[in-house]
Amino acid sequence: MLELAAALEKLPEDYRMAILLRNIQGLSFSEVAAAMNRTVDSVEKLWVRGLAKLKQQLDSPTP
Repeated sequence: MLELAAALEKLPEDYRMAILLRNIQGLSFSEVAAAMNRTVDSVEKLWVRGLAKLKQQLDSPTP
């Protein structure tokens, strides 16, 4: 769990926010878009890119 938290902290703010709002708080993409003052399309892209970066960090952690 600490590894996940550390990896999330390393993400750019927009990626982290999209993931936290969508996956942790359980908001819909339209709710995340409203909270972030963005379009649904841009939030979906941020979320997908953020998850990819998160997976990359978790697969190859740096000390």
